[in-house]
Amino acid sequence: MSSPIVTLTTDWGESGFFAGMVKGKLYSMISDVRVVDISHGLIPHDIVSATFVIKNACMWFPKGTVHIIDILSEEHSSQGFVVVQAKGQYYLCSNHGLPYMVFGDEYDKAVEIRPYWNSPSYNFAAYDIYCPTAERLIEGVPLSEIGEEVPLYERRLPPYIVMGNLIKVHVWHIDGYGNAYLDMKYDEFMELLGGRNFEMNIRGVIIKDIQVSYSDCERAALTISSTGYLEVAIYMVRAVDILGIQLHSMIDIMIK
Repeated sequence: MSSPIVTLTTDWGESGFFAGMVKGKLYSMISDVRVVDISHGLIPHDIVSATFVIKNACMWFPKGTVHIIDILSEEHSSQGFVVVQAKGQYYLCSNHGLPYMVFGDEYDKAVEIRPYWNSPSYNFAAYDIYCPTAERLIEGVPLSEIGEEVPLYERRLPPYIVMGNLIKVHVWHIDGYGNAYLDMKYDEFMELLGGRNFEMNIRGVIIKDIQVSYSDCERAALTISSTGYLEVAIYMVRAVDILGIQLHSMIDIMIK
């Protein structure tokens, strides 16, 4: 790749200096690099909601892209720092369950990064470990020289639950507009409905239709997000505030 791409997905927030530190190091180490901010607004330490962002934002970059994912990246005796190779791209993160929730078994290889940094501490994994690893990957260093192959720590996302005519879905992500993304895709929902009607009751607010456009969601409605997942939204209003929806809560859908 003539102008290599490195992306950043973190829970650092927007007010700190961490992004500046890491970008400065990347620009100093890698010629012509393009650094892309996916998000620095992930909920601190919440690898479940981070999984949603990564699955929907990081997969469409060109082959050779390096993704730095710094969330819950403190060193721990039971987890290492890994490079996951998948579909021609590289994902640098902690082996604490997030990469398995993103890829499952659909990845090519994962290696644990050998420690080769010079800092007396490594509390800032993105700076001390991921930046030099990104440089080596972009230089074409094979994974076998970066670390030993390891299995990903298996941690699974809690699935939606189907009990007869009742579907219990999780709120997997809340965006900046206050829309709630559910953990069920539209196609899955249509298959379960089988042509029948449905009803959602969220704190006394009844939802019975699926709207195609946000502008049609003048009242609380179910719509289809650009990611293909079901989404609860109200046009020009924060639905989660109006309906009292919280991240990781569950919503019942009755099939009629």
